[in-house]
Amino acid sequence: MISSQAVRRAALAAALLVVAAPLTAAAQSAAPPPGPLAQPTADPHDFTGVWQVKGYQSRFVPADGTPTPWLPWAKTEFDKRQQAQKEGRPMTDSTAQCMPSGMPRVMAAPYPIKIMQTPKEVVIMHEVQHLFRIVFMNEAHPEDLERTFMGHSVGRWDGDTLVIDTAANSTQTLLDEMGDPHSDKLHVVERIRKIDGGKQLENMITIDDPGAYSKPWTAVRYYDWKPEIRLIEYICEENNRNGTDANGVVTAK
Repeated sequence: MISSQAVRRAALAAALLVVAAPLTAAAQSAAPPPGPLAQPTADPHDFTGVWQVKGYQSRFVPADGTPTPWLPWAKTEFDKRQQAQKEGRPMTDSTAQCMPSGMPRVMAAPYPIKIMQTPKEVVIMHEVQHLFRIVFMNEAHPEDLERTFMGHSVGRWDGDTLVIDTAANSTQTLLDEMGDPHSDKLHVVERIRKIDGGKQLENMITIDDPGAYSKPWTAVRYYDWKPEIRLIEYICEENNRNGTDANGVVTAK
């Protein structure tokens, strides 16, 4: 089994190769809490605790094995980013400027997350960039939403599955590390449930973006229960060494 530190090191290397993201503070776990490690509760509606994505996948792809249903402009944009990467002139994105990665990209980052719950809110705290999401339970999206990097999330329970609906996503972000684009019509729906006796979370992530894709499609990520991990400080700006020129090309230094 790959250690969490090894996964994090691999992710950092991939980030530098894909978008020349800025180097970060040391990404390693703080000392674990004293005493016996906590076990996940038997309650399927209780996700409280620390979790970490299983493995590292830099792209979201349809879970059913079908091709990504890009619209022509989105495919062209993706191909342009891949070609720039091959030529050693990776194109910038929000993370290269120490800005948030946005949704759903943040849910694939190979850094731990901590989930806290109240009857009215589910809070997902990310070690990466100190990002956080607040999911407002049993509410509707306000009509006058402004676009934000992390979007606006509302949630509800569908049996044992937490359904999170995220809208009003910033157009400055990408779907994933590899550069799949999205439009201002992006709408993300996650269906999260406990599996493996509560030791894993399964997150079915549906991308509904008629401005960039010909139909909605669903990717999947799994998260392992990690009671031995404490979230530590991640300050991107401390090592922001990778400049961006007027054409959006990043130069790693």
